[in-house]
Amino acid sequence: MEIRRIDKINLTDEVYQQLRGMITSGTWSEGMKIESENQLAHQFSVSRVVVREALQKLRSERLVVTKQGVGTFVANPYNYGPGRADFNLTEEWYRQFVDFRSAVEKTAARLSVLHATEEDFARIDAALEEMKKYNELGDNASYNIADFEFHLAVVQCGHNEFLTNAMQANKALMLQVFNAMNEVPGGKAHGVQSHQELIEKLRSKDMNTVMKWYDGMGSYNIARISTFLSEG
Repeated sequence: MEIRRIDKINLTDEVYQQLRGMITSGTWSEGMKIESENQLAHQFSVSRVVVREALQKLRSERLVVTKQGVGTFVANPYNYGPGRADFNLTEEWYRQFVDFRSAVEKTAARLSVLHATEEDFARIDAALEEMKKYNELGDNASYNIADFEFHLAVVQCGHNEFLTNAMQANKALMLQVFNAMNEVPGGKAHGVQSHQELIEKLRSKDMNTVMKWYDGMGSYNIARISTFLSEG
């Protein structure tokens, strides 16, 4: 009988393959925040060094994007690469956009628990259908307008004229942001998916999950914009 060598298991590769499988299978969708290195190390029963090396391999394939102080998120590898030098949205400008939406849209979303009607949700649903249609048609300009109308409809759920007027007054600036983000390869498809998630959370009237959606989406976009700029 011939003795066969016992190969040593590479822990980094094992963790990498499992994480990669979660992403490529769609179990983890774009924009999802991945647990911390400490949490992953505990789940895999390995050291943080092993997890960090596995995540670095995923970053090299652009399957995840990380920003210090923000977190690590599942990414779309087609977001990055040749042609991204024309990305004309700075991280600071996007942060201001997030601050504005936090003051206006998130406030209206909280009010929607008390005031939103089926007519309001029908308006949101209609805007999402327009986004789907223009995504399929490849009509970027119309998609961006539908994107704005979606968020305006969310604000209108709060039934507060001041918030609605603030949103409408900043339409041109918001369209600039939507235009930049939606021009990213795969951006519009991801927008349709994530906006569908927001509708479901708003209908549930569970504000904890709604606020987590806003915080998560903002953090993911800040992380990937940072990557655009550093790799430009």
